[in-house]
Amino acid sequence: MSGTDPVGASAGELLDERDAQLLRTLRECHELLDPMPESLVQRSLFALAVENVDAEVFRLAERYRLEAAGARGGEDGEEARVVTFDSDSLTVMIRISELGGGVRIDGWLAPPQECRVELRSGERILNTGVDAEGRFVLDAIPRGLAQLVVRLGESLTGVGGQSILTPAIVL
Repeated sequence: MSGTDPVGASAGELLDERDAQLLRTLRECHELLDPMPESLVQRSLFALAVENVDAEVFRLAERYRLEAAGARGGEDGEEARVVTFDSDSLTVMIRISELGGGVRIDGWLAPPQECRVELRSGERILNTGVDAEGRFVLDAIPRGLAQLVVRLGESLTGVGGQSILTPAIVL
């Protein structure tokens, strides 16, 4: 390294085997003491999969658990989560209920309008229509990270207007 010009040299030319070993040891320490979260890759893929860069994004407005009501559930009652997302033009409320090994989502749009809702969960994309009252249902959804995309002005098979995206949530 004595003959290498430090100003004009690339980073690779300035590193020797001792430096490379030190960097490998440092990487091993980080992997052991502060490993990458398991969901980081999946969350990053969700972010990269957004088709419409100019799409409006929902804000998570409220998240809470309903108390076990016992009305439709078993002996222990039914436990559900209600999550509300809002944007400048639309509010979406979803109720997430246990359903066998997965979940069921009952959702409502305000103001109500017919359109299409897409649920992205891992490699799966589920589509459903929203009725004139703004209601939609998605059944038999596997647990895991998921994201809703509301396709305004779009029927189940048509091409439409603006898309509104929720942040990814854990079902």
